[in-house]
Amino acid sequence: MTREPGDLPSLEKRLHFAVFTEVESMHTSSVVAPVAIPAATRLGAGLFALVLGAFFVWGAGFANAQTLHDTAHDMRHAFGFPCH
Repeated sequence: MTREPGDLPSLEKRLHFAVFTEVESMHTSSVVAPVAIPAATRLGAGLFALVLGAFFVWGAGFANAQTLHDTAHDMRHAFGFPCH
């Protein structure tokens, strides 16, 4: 059997051995077919994430608990929001 430049390595060698080395297993890949997700499902997930994120940002920003307020204050500084 002759090989041309660009040919993939033969799998025959791998079929004879039950144990793969870490390097050999990193070079094998499986192809996963994309799954079509309906637009309504994606929109619902996006809106849920938006509402949840707004709750965390605004809810924590106006919380009365001192520890929660300090945490939110530090996160505003970390994200570059001016607050004072």
